[in-house]
Amino acid sequence: MEGMVTTMKKIKATKATGQTNQETSKEKKKKLMIFSGIVAAVLVLSFVFMVVEASQKYKLHIVNHTSKNITQLQLLFSSDEVNYTSDVFFDSAIAAGEEINTEFPRLPLMGTNSGLISKTYFEGEEGILNDNGLFFTNFSGKITIEFTEDEAGVITMFVKAKEGKGKLSTFCDDDQVMEFAKK
Repeated sequence: MEGMVTTMKKIKATKATGQTNQETSKEKKKKLMIFSGIVAAVLVLSFVFMVVEASQKYKLHIVNHTSKNITQLQLLFSSDEVNYTSDVFFDSAIAAGEEINTEFPRLPLMGTNSGLISKTYFEGEEGILNDNGLFFTNFSGKITIEFTEDEAGVITMFVKAKEGKGKLSTFCDDDQVMEFAKK
Protein backbone atom coordinates (compact mmCIF):
# COMPACT_ATOMS: atom_id res chain seq x y z
CA MET A 1 0.00 0.00 0.00
CA GLU A 2 2.97 2.12 -0.28
CA GLY A 3 2.73 4.74 -2.81
CA MET A 4 -0.99 4.93 -2.67
CA VAL A 5 -2.37 8.32 -2.07
CA THR A 6 -5.71 8.72 -0.48
CA THR A 7 -7.56 11.90 -0.72
CA MET A 8 -10.66 12.92 1.04
CA LYS A 9 -12.99 15.20 -0.59
CA LYS A 10 -15.72 17.17 1.12
CA ILE A 11 -19.15 16.45 -0.30
CA LYS A 12 -21.12 19.57 -0.86
CA ALA A 13 -24.86 19.62 -0.43
CA THR A 14 -26.55 20.07 -3.71
CA LYS A 15 -29.86 21.73 -4.36
CA ALA A 16 -31.48 18.31 -4.76
CA THR A 17 -30.29 17.15 -1.31
CA GLY A 18 -31.48 20.40 0.30
CA GLN A 19 -34.90 20.07 -1.32
CA THR A 20 -35.19 16.47 -0.08
CA ASN A 21 -34.38 17.54 3.49
CA GLN A 22 -36.94 20.36 3.29
CA GLU A 23 -39.61 17.98 1.94
CA THR A 24 -38.92 15.49 4.74
CA SER A 25 -39.15 18.28 7.30
CA LYS A 26 -42.42 19.51 5.78
CA GLU A 27 -43.86 15.97 5.85
CA LYS A 28 -42.95 15.59 9.54
CA LYS A 29 -44.54 18.95 10.36
CA LYS A 30 -47.66 18.01 8.38
CA LYS A 31 -48.01 14.67 10.22
CA LEU A 32 -47.47 16.40 13.56
CA MET A 33 -50.18 18.97 12.75
CA ILE A 34 -52.64 16.21 11.76
CA PHE A 35 -51.89 14.24 14.93
CA SER A 36 -52.26 17.39 17.08
CA GLY A 37 -55.59 18.16 15.39
CA ILE A 38 -56.91 14.67 16.09
CA VAL A 39 -55.86 14.84 19.77
CA ALA A 40 -57.47 18.28 20.12
CA ALA A 41 -60.71 17.05 18.51
CA VAL A 42 -60.86 14.04 20.88
CA LEU A 43 -60.33 16.30 23.90
CA VAL A 44 -63.02 18.74 22.78
CA LEU A 45 -65.53 15.92 22.11
CA SER A 46 -64.78 14.35 25.51
CA PHE A 47 -65.41 17.69 27.20
CA VAL A 48 -68.67 18.19 25.29
CA PHE A 49 -69.93 14.70 26.25
CA MET A 50 -69.08 15.34 29.92
CA VAL A 51 -70.96 18.66 29.90
CA VAL A 52 -73.98 17.10 28.17
CA GLU A 53 -74.10 14.22 30.66
CA ALA A 54 -73.77 16.54 33.64
CA SER A 55 -76.56 18.82 32.43
CA GLN A 56 -78.87 16.02 31.34
CA LYS A 57 -82.28 16.12 32.97
CA TYR A 58 -84.10 13.02 34.08
CA LYS A 59 -87.70 13.51 33.05
CA LEU A 60 -90.87 12.17 34.60
CA HIS A 61 -94.23 12.24 32.79
CA ILE A 62 -97.33 11.16 34.75
CA VAL A 63 -100.83 11.01 33.29
CA ASN A 64 -104.03 10.24 35.23
CA HIS A 65 -106.67 9.23 32.64
CA THR A 66 -109.08 7.95 35.27
CA SER A 67 -112.18 9.31 36.95
CA LYS A 68 -110.49 9.08 40.38
CA ASN A 69 -108.08 11.50 42.01
CA ILE A 70 -104.73 10.10 43.04
CA THR A 71 -104.28 11.47 46.53
CA GLN A 72 -100.62 10.44 46.64
CA LEU A 73 -98.11 8.82 44.29
CA GLN A 74 -94.69 8.01 45.70
CA LEU A 75 -91.77 6.87 43.54
CA LEU A 76 -88.37 5.53 44.62
CA PHE A 77 -85.72 3.02 43.58
CA SER A 78 -84.90 0.04 45.77
CA SER A 79 -82.72 -3.07 45.66
CA ASP A 80 -82.62 -6.03 48.02
CA GLU A 81 -79.36 -7.26 46.46
CA VAL A 82 -77.16 -4.43 47.75
CA ASN A 83 -79.42 -3.00 50.46
CA TYR A 84 -80.03 0.23 48.52
CA THR A 85 -83.10 2.45 48.70
CA SER A 86 -83.20 5.95 47.24
CA ASP A 87 -85.09 8.80 48.81
CA VAL A 88 -88.62 9.25 47.48
CA PHE A 89 -88.01 11.35 44.36
CA PHE A 90 -91.67 12.05 43.58
CA ASP A 91 -94.48 12.45 46.11
CA SER A 92 -97.58 14.28 44.98
CA ALA A 93 -101.33 14.20 44.39
CA ILE A 94 -102.62 14.01 40.82
CA ALA A 95 -106.20 15.03 39.99
CA ALA A 96 -108.39 13.02 37.62
CA GLY A 97 -107.47 13.92 34.05
CA GLU A 98 -104.28 15.74 35.12
CA GLU A 99 -100.91 15.43 33.41
CA ILE A 100 -97.59 16.22 35.11
CA ASN A 101 -94.21 16.80 33.49
CA THR A 102 -91.33 17.18 35.91
CA GLU A 103 -87.72 16.23 36.48
CA PHE A 104 -86.05 14.07 39.08
CA PRO A 105 -82.49 14.05 40.39
CA ARG A 106 -79.67 11.85 39.20
CA LEU A 107 -79.64 8.76 41.41
CA PRO A 108 -76.63 6.43 41.93
CA LEU A 109 -78.15 3.24 40.50
CA MET A 110 -74.95 1.79 38.99
CA GLY A 111 -74.52 -1.79 40.14
CA THR A 112 -77.60 -1.79 42.38
CA ASN A 113 -80.00 -3.59 40.01
CA SER A 114 -82.73 -1.43 41.49
CA GLY A 115 -86.41 -1.69 40.84
CA LEU A 116 -88.67 1.30 40.42
CA ILE A 117 -91.16 1.11 43.30
CA SER A 118 -94.43 3.02 43.26
CA LYS A 119 -97.02 3.43 45.97
CA THR A 120 -100.30 4.81 44.69
CA TYR A 121 -103.20 6.05 46.82
CA PHE A 122 -106.47 6.63 44.96
CA GLU A 123 -109.22 8.64 46.62
CA GLY A 124 -111.10 6.39 49.04
CA GLU A 125 -108.79 3.39 48.47
CA GLU A 126 -105.89 1.76 50.28
CA GLY A 127 -102.37 2.31 48.93
CA ILE A 128 -101.14 -0.08 46.23
CA LEU A 129 -97.44 -0.98 46.10
CA ASN A 130 -95.97 -1.96 42.71
CA ASP A 131 -92.57 -3.04 41.43
CA ASN A 132 -92.39 -1.35 38.05
CA GLY A 133 -89.19 -2.48 36.38
CA LEU A 134 -85.48 -3.06 36.74
CA PHE A 135 -82.58 -0.63 36.27
CA PHE A 136 -79.12 -2.18 35.87
CA THR A 137 -77.11 1.03 35.62
CA ASN A 138 -77.44 4.77 36.11
CA PHE A 139 -80.56 5.88 34.29
CA SER A 140 -80.66 8.88 32.05
CA GLY A 141 -83.89 9.32 30.21
CA LYS A 142 -87.62 9.63 30.67
CA ILE A 143 -90.04 7.64 32.80
CA THR A 144 -93.68 7.71 31.72
CA ILE A 145 -96.43 6.55 34.08
CA GLU A 146 -99.98 6.47 32.78
CA PHE A 147 -103.13 5.45 34.63
CA THR A 148 -106.13 4.45 32.51
CA GLU A 149 -109.60 3.22 33.43
CA ASP A 150 -111.87 1.00 31.34
CA GLU A 151 -115.71 0.99 31.28
CA ALA A 152 -115.83 -1.55 34.12
CA GLY A 153 -113.80 0.77 36.36
CA VAL A 154 -110.62 -1.35 36.23
CA ILE A 155 -107.56 0.86 36.52
CA THR A 156 -104.36 -0.09 34.70
CA MET A 157 -100.97 1.46 35.40
CA PHE A 158 -98.58 1.62 32.41
CA VAL A 159 -94.92 2.34 33.20
CA LYS A 160 -92.17 2.80 30.63
CA ALA A 161 -88.61 3.98 31.11
CA LYS A 162 -86.93 5.13 27.92
CA GLU A 163 -83.25 5.89 27.47
CA GLY A 164 -81.18 7.01 24.53
CA LYS A 165 -80.81 4.93 21.37
CA GLY A 166 -79.36 1.46 21.75
CA LYS A 167 -79.26 1.36 25.55
CA LEU A 168 -80.48 -1.87 27.09
CA SER A 169 -79.78 -1.18 30.74
CA THR A 170 -83.44 -0.88 31.76
CA PHE A 171 -86.27 -3.34 31.80
CA CYS A 172 -89.24 -1.17 32.61
CA ASP A 173 -92.14 -1.49 30.18
CA ASP A 174 -95.10 -2.89 32.12
CA ASP A 175 -98.89 -2.80 32.26
CA GLN A 176 -100.22 -3.54 35.75
CA VAL A 177 -103.85 -3.82 36.80
CA MET A 178 -104.46 -1.93 40.04
CA GLU A 179 -106.34 -4.25 42.35
CA PHE A 180 -108.06 -2.59 45.27
CA ALA A 181 -108.90 -4.32 48.53
CA LYS A 182 -112.58 -5.23 48.87
CA LYS A 183 -114.43 -3.09 51.40
